[in-house]
Amino acid sequence: MKLPARRCVTQCSPGANLLSFSIRTKWCFNAAMQHDVALTRHGISLVPLSPAHAGPLFDFVDSGMWSGMAAEQPLSAAELAELFAARLEDPATMPFAVVEQRTGALLGTTSLCEYSPRQQRLEIGGTFYGRPFWGSHVNPAAKQLLLAYSFDVLDVHRVAFRCDARNTRSASAIQRLGASYEGTLRGHRFAPDGSRCDTAVFSILREEWPHVRESLLGRLAPFELADNQCAYVAEPARTEHAA
Repeated sequence: MKLPARRCVTQCSPGANLLSFSIRTKWCFNAAMQHDVALTRHGISLVPLSPAHAGPLFDFVDSGMWSGMAAEQPLSAAELAELFAARLEDPATMPFAVVEQRTGALLGTTSLCEYSPRQQRLEIGGTFYGRPFWGSHVNPAAKQLLLAYSFDVLDVHRVAFRCDARNTRSASAIQRLGASYEGTLRGHRFAPDGSRCDTAVFSILREEWPHVRESLLGRLAPFELADNQCAYVAEPARTEHAA
């Protein structure tokens, strides 16, 4: 059954619109394997991920940047395309490619995942960026878009983040978004290298979102530019890479 088109508009701050377009309502999301949501602000756009993005994004993959990921490191663009295809087939995952708004250049990827409409919760994960964009405002800008969509459009109560407890740079980046550390799941999973690792868990709740939103928008204010300057200008005196 084809669902009617629906335009979603959320307010990031007075006078600033975050636009998306979806043919699905949030309660039908878990029955869908694809999405058509596009989010744009602060010089970047989040567009639906596809296996075709694997070739350019594979150029960013190396053992150092992949060490904190949950999935096994892909050894070819074809393997990365298979990983992306698996994300697209997961009915609880909404994967995005992160692109530079002006040029369309690929910067990385991130996802909404573990979405439960009934429980009004989801996670943000599956994130990686090319090294040239580490330490830039790309990651907080992407997360601001995802958080606004999650709380203001999907109307969730809780957004969670997880990372390998050994991945201190990701943990720091997550906390700088405004997420609260909840604890560590000991011996939670196997890492890609076969070792068993702990998982650090963080979250933002609905009642915390207004404060988090204002903090993020203040942090991103220097990049709210009409001339679409490069999206990966480094933030002053910041070195975190991804979350």
